[in-house]
Amino acid sequence: MNKRIPISGVIIPLLYFISGLVLIFFNVSIHESFFNSISIFKFSYNFISIGIFCVIFSIIYRRLFTKYREVYIDFLGLFALFQFIWTLYCCFLFYEFRTPYFLYLAVIAFSFFYLLIYERRIFKK
Repeated sequence: MNKRIPISGVIIPLLYFISGLVLIFFNVSIHESFFNSISIFKFSYNFISIGIFCVIFSIIYRRLFTKYREVYIDFLGLFALFQFIWTLYCCFLFYEFRTPYFLYLAVIAFSFFYLLIYERRIFKK
């Protein structure tokens, strides 16, 4: 029998890691495009902190997937809840700032939520 693996353990950490690196290294240009203002500081520490969170989250997520596959499958519901809360938060940020980037983030987070719920249903014991 062909052993199935959850694809979310590969896709989600990869995208979080790439987005974290982009937020860390291009924080000033992202700040300028998000808020339509020129940053007076050399670094935008808010975007750097979000980028560091994304990198750390992706490393923990991937390590959990590779080392403890059964625990990862048991935690799919918790990860889905996190993605759903992140979707709601991005919708709130879109409502607050009226920047389309937050709406894009909400769509991506909702797609991750849907993927995790789908995998939870497939790998349910």
